[in-house]
Amino acid sequence: MVAYEDFMKKQFSSIYIIILVSTILFSNLLASCASTSASSPNFPTWFPDYRTAFPDSKYIAQQGRADTEETAKTEAVAQIARYFKTSVNANLKTSIQSVTSGENVSETTSIINDVDLMSKVELFAVETTAPYYFKKEKKWYCVAYIEREKAWNQYQPTVENAKSKFYAMKKNAENESDPFLKAVSYTKALQSGKEFLEKLEYARILDPQKEAAYSENRKAVSEIPALIASEQENCTVYLSVSGDYGNIISSSLTQTFSKNGFKLAKSADRANYTAYATVESNASGSDPISIYPSLEVKITSKNGKTVFANQTKVEKKTISYTLENAQKKAFPILAEESDKSISRELCEIFGN
Repeated sequence: MVAYEDFMKKQFSSIYIIILVSTILFSNLLASCASTSASSPNFPTWFPDYRTAFPDSKYIAQQGRADTEETAKTEAVAQIARYFKTSVNANLKTSIQSVTSGENVSETTSIINDVDLMSKVELFAVETTAPYYFKKEKKWYCVAYIEREKAWNQYQPTVENAKSKFYAMKKNAENESDPFLKAVSYTKALQSGKEFLEKLEYARILDPQKEAAYSENRKAVSEIPALIASEQENCTVYLSVSGDYGNIISSSLTQTFSKNGFKLAKSADRANYTAYATVESNASGSDPISIYPSLEVKITSKNGKTVFANQTKVEKKTISYTLENAQKKAFPILAEESDKSISRELCEIFGN
């Protein structure tokens, strides 16, 4: 009986050892498989977590995923372009400007550029990883990235050139003595300033700390609209109209100049400019008579220099048995057309 018990103990001991060894071997096998799955030599270092491989502090990175190798690469680059466009346009949309009127200074938020200013993105310093095919999804992956410091060093000269251009145009405006031409020059400087701001937004995406050094330059651009408005305050105009009928053209021009920032003076000696408006009926025939009315407007300074000119002509023929009736019918049409034409040109000049 004792011998039998010893025999059974030996058997159970052998079985226990076998089970223990098997368990250890199986555990090691599982660990080995798990390790191989997580860090397979077939996986690139950036897959699947590319943001760890390309930290935001040093890189701007976007991932592309597609059915083909080339499409994945294209999509990754496109994602970076979208990121730049969205960020730049959002920041350019509004700007704070101080507007001075007499002794009062008010701060208002205004659109300094259209949200769709930047429709095309010119990328620079973009690199891409070798595309990787992930068999489980049957998809290609690729990462496009920009190394921030490298890109900043490459892009800074572009920012400096835009800055120099803006200040050169601003100086030209400051050196102009005529209020109308000064306002026009400031408008051109503002357009240059907007282009400078676009470059700064690129720069801010690359390195916010280094771009912060341009804060005073941003302020200089934001002050331009107030300078334009200030010069327009000095654009007082005396209106002199010849060839009108029933003050139709005179009334229309008064409204046109007023809504475009001009102040109308009651006499020439109280104005810095005179707007000479000449209306021509361009009549032909008699009983009935046909007219093709036209309007020529010239704004001249006190020294006789023409600073603005516009011509408007009604192409449609107006027929009546008297010249007065023809003018009565046609001049409102001429007034409407000239209002559109003059307003459009002044808006382009002053950037409104």
